[in-house]
Parts: sequence; structure tokens; C-alpha cells
Amino acid sequence: MKIELLCLTFIIILISGCSQPVSETKTMSVEGDTIMINHFVFDPQELVVDVGTTVTWKHNDNVDHTVVSQAFESESMSRGDEFTFIFNEKGEYEYHCSIHPSMTGKIIVK
Repeated sequence: MKIELLCLTFIIILISGCSQPVSETKTMSVEGDTIMINHFVFDPQELVVDVGTTVTWKHNDNVDHTVVSQAFESESMSRGDEFTFIFNEKGEYEYHCSIHPSMTGKIIVK
């Protein structure tokens, strides 16, 4: 009985140790990346890239969305569509979906 209890305790500790909290940070630093559009969210919402980076937005939602900024504008996209833009100048590029203005994101080009 004691061995079974020890084994059970060990298994519970082992399983609980495998669970790690999910990070809420949406900032990533990369040389080229993809932003997923899913569940009315741009993921990641903020992306840090180098000058000359091509960023791709991949639409994986069930309703149409756009990607609109002062520097670029996509057409209306359906599930499976993609939009790419090359960031050739440093700066911060805030963007949104023109159909759903609460959907926002930012690209920081260093």
C-alpha cells in the first residue's frame, strides 16, 4: 500500500511539473516571420524585425479580414489567403483590420 501511494504521489508530481504557464508576451524578435490571423486576432500582435524583412500574414479565420496601415493595405482576405510586405525602412507600423477595427497589431522595424 505504501509503495502504491508513493508511486501515485510521484506520478502526480511528475505530471504537474510538466505544465508550464503560457506566456502573455506577444513580442518576438526575428529576421522574417509570419503573423497568423485567427479568432479575430493578429498573432503575434507585436513583432520586431530587421530592415529588409518580409512579413507574411496568413489568414486562418472563418470570416474575411484585411491588413491595413499607412504603409500597406491588403485586399479582403478569406481563409487560406496570405498577404506579404517587405519592411525596408526603420520605424513602427501600426495596422488593423478595416472590417474589424478592434483587431490591431504593430510591426517594429529596427
